[in-house]
Amino acid sequence: MTGPSYRSLALASLLGLLLLLSAPCQAQSNQDCCLSYSKVRLPQRAIMGYSEQLSSEVCDINAIIFHTRRGLKACVNPKEPWVKKHLSWLSLKLKRMSM
Repeated sequence: MTGPSYRSLALASLLGLLLLLSAPCQAQSNQDCCLSYSKVRLPQRAIMGYSEQLSSEVCDINAIIFHTRRGLKACVNPKEPWVKKHLSWLSLKLKRMSM
């Protein structure tokens, strides 16, 4: 094969390869990230659990994401004293459940 059809096939193959290689990157960047902190102090009774967001991974800021009984998520500052208190309470609650 020579001429324009070979070039078209080579270009289409190259574009297809680039598309395949870029797909995983797009999937990673679609992750839900906290962009700011909630100002609302959640009561302990409303919290069922939490997850941690690290700025060293995909997202820009460190955050604790509290999961509420109503299925909501709240991004809070992990340096706040009330957040640390809630995390200690959740840890103690988990220890009691595992006994």
